[in-house]
Amino acid sequence: GEPTHHLRSRMPSIFVLTIGTMMPTQYRSIVVILGCLLTRAPGTAAGRVMPLPHVAEAKGSTSCPPVVPPGIFAHVSGDAMEDSSLPIKELVWVGPECRRVFVGTPSVATNENLMLATHDFFGATTYNDTVQCYASTDGGKSWTFLSNVTGIYWANIFFHGQAVYLMGVAGDDIHKTSPPNKTPMKGGPVVIAKSSDSGHTWTEPQVLLHGSFQTASTPIVQSNGKLYRSMEDSSVGVGAFMMWADADSDITLAASWTRSSALTAPPAKVSPKPRDWQEGSAVVAPSGEVWNILRVNKQDETFYNVAGVTVLNTTSMEMEFMQYISGPFGTSKFMIRKDPMSARYYSLSTNVTNKAAAVHNYGARNNLVLAVSEDLLTWRVCQQKALLTDDTGLSDLDSARYTGFEYPDFAFSGGDIVATIRTAYRGAVSSGSSNRITFLRVRGYAAQCA
Repeated sequence: GEPTHHLRSRMPSIFVLTIGTMMPTQYRSIVVILGCLLTRAPGTAAGRVMPLPHVAEAKGSTSCPPVVPPGIFAHVSGDAMEDSSLPIKELVWVGPECRRVFVGTPSVATNENLMLATHDFFGATTYNDTVQCYASTDGGKSWTFLSNVTGIYWANIFFHGQAVYLMGVAGDDIHKTSPPNKTPMKGGPVVIAKSSDSGHTWTEPQVLLHGSFQTASTPIVQSNGKLYRSMEDSSVGVGAFMMWADADSDITLAASWTRSSALTAPPAKVSPKPRDWQEGSAVVAPSGEVWNILRVNKQDETFYNVAGVTVLNTTSMEMEFMQYISGPFGTSKFMIRKDPMSARYYSLSTNVTNKAAAVHNYGARNNLVLAVSEDLLTWRVCQQKALLTDDTGLSDLDSARYTGFEYPDFAFSGGDIVATIRTAYRGAVSSGSSNRITFLRVRGYAAQCA
């Protein structure tokens, strides 16, 4: 058949693999995996390939063929991807993909002309408690590796006062016992680290809340002199709750923080199957209340492109369920922020497209959109088109399997939005096995969403 796809990973050059449209899908998937092991996209002069110690070591057995060199490497740059038509730049690539070490939890924060970005690792890696920090002083055109921060995972980076902070948990997907819990659970204690030199060095992460908790790079918001952040409590299933502290307190101290009750996802009236939720965006609603808008898992043909909305009752310190809303919210973490220039809210999210639904893949993450809302309940996709969609030529089914533009974090930068994205693309072994952190600048977001 005619060529439809050129897979390129950053492995030593061997060949560029062409897949025919007449090849049965099950065999084409096998060829996709082989192709991601044996092909490369060469780095440009601006980038650099780094061996250890900056990059995670692989552990256990791997599926790499003998032609693949040993070790794990990262390409760090800010370069446009040479084999892509998408408007993204590659901040970090980690591979070879057959070692099954992946990059996750992208986060980004800006302060005047300084932009900081972070990510962690997952998969077959010994660095699953490590966050890496990078800096850009030219608007994201180039990036410099600054530091490793150990003892923290699933963290967001944010500026506050004269410092920059990472807030996450001291645990990962591996279930372990975290006192006072007596049984192994996902996640770990809530922790925070501080840098007073713009991300070059960090304090040892300090425990804010003991137990087993999970999260992602979700936003810190400020309202009425307090900072708010959402979390999930593993001890009650996946119970969404809110933490807050006085904005002028020492937020590295556990005593500065208060938490709400945890709330599990209720069944939806239109689809009463059991659901769970996670990775919510704390946001100040038009009413002044603090809401938590959450990703909903186990989406299916009866219930997809939805999010759950809860509100913090500041009197009872309980989270209360409001409703499920329809919007471009698939089963991947999304980010919602309020525009500092207006009263509007913006989100970056992956939605389930009609093509993905047609092949019954309600977990597809290959369509990243920018959406806008006036009230947080009704959402509209800007320009009715995606910011990022798969350009590899894969079939709809294989695109949903192998491509992901997921877990975005973003910040407002003048009239633009700058975002970092966990990206499974051109060489990834699955849509959730992200081999890249990419950078995206959305120019003139307000005009795009007019």
